[in-house]
Amino acid sequence: MALNILVVKYSSLGDIINAVPAVKLLREGLPEARIHWLINQAYAPLIEGVAFVDEVIVAQGRGLGPTLRVIKVLRSRRIDMVVDLQGLLKSAVIGYFSGAKRRVSFPYTREGSAIFYNEKIGASRSDGVHAVVENASVVAGILGIELPVKLSTELPVSQAATGQAEGLLKEAVGSGPLLVLSPTSRWDSKMWGAASFATLADIFIEQNNAKVVFTGTPGDLQYIKGIIKKMKHKALNLAGKTDIAQLAAVFRAADIYIGCDSGATHIAASQGTAVVAVFGPTDPAYTGPYGDNAEVVSMKASCSPCRKRECKDMRCMHRVTPDMVYKAAVRRLGS
Repeated sequence: MALNILVVKYSSLGDIINAVPAVKLLREGLPEARIHWLINQAYAPLIEGVAFVDEVIVAQGRGLGPTLRVIKVLRSRRIDMVVDLQGLLKSAVIGYFSGAKRRVSFPYTREGSAIFYNEKIGASRSDGVHAVVENASVVAGILGIELPVKLSTELPVSQAATGQAEGLLKEAVGSGPLLVLSPTSRWDSKMWGAASFATLADIFIEQNNAKVVFTGTPGDLQYIKGIIKKMKHKALNLAGKTDIAQLAAVFRAADIYIGCDSGATHIAASQGTAVVAVFGPTDPAYTGPYGDNAEVVSMKASCSPCRKRECKDMRCMHRVTPDMVYKAAVRRLGS
């Protein structure tokens, strides 16, 4: 009988992208297993239909009620093994009550979750490894193999999403490369600033006749309108006009993507697009966009990486100039 394996990685967006190589490796090593992925509803469309997952189980809502409903679903699946790549108390409890006899996570777990696992294997972020490697090393340990040199976060995009993205991008003005910008992040301290993005977009238009497109959530709409208002040239604002699958398709169509430390940046890297990311308070060695197509621009201060969500100083971000980011993007375009 085939093993039923539950992968727990329900959030956040960038962390889910960084877990993709681990789940691909699990599928390669155990092709007959049934792999179930527990994921938050907002991110499920990225995983639904991929060849390396048999079932996407959606975690809906917070609190005791939704958690108990998820556990009921999991127990009906007769899970044999849990691979917890979240490493938090909630994920560990869900794994424990799924009924699985084997419950595995990485060494660096939090919130007292360690008591619910019976195995902790793989590399640790405390050793300076990237999150992709941390996740994949757990699976390599389960399979008893060396960690592959090549790990890919690539995710497919449906034809429907591709067609919808093409329709949206027809409104972009210019004859040069398609530049897609995602200027926001969940943390204020990760944001590079409206004036910097406006200046960068103008440089691209003046030097490369670029088609400039901004992306974001509905909540980002006014902020991005403010960026475009600061620009000397026209740009297309797609904030709030795409779902997550269409967003991935927009990134795949781009010649170059530029953003901050955000989930959008990780999606762009998963599409094989040339990526430049501005980093400051977080460590790109652990959470930077993964792959040969990505480059990080940062100007570390003595206090970075501080991992503070808010900062009055933000010197690490302010020291990064539009010219620095433009030069990095040109390198990516030429590579």
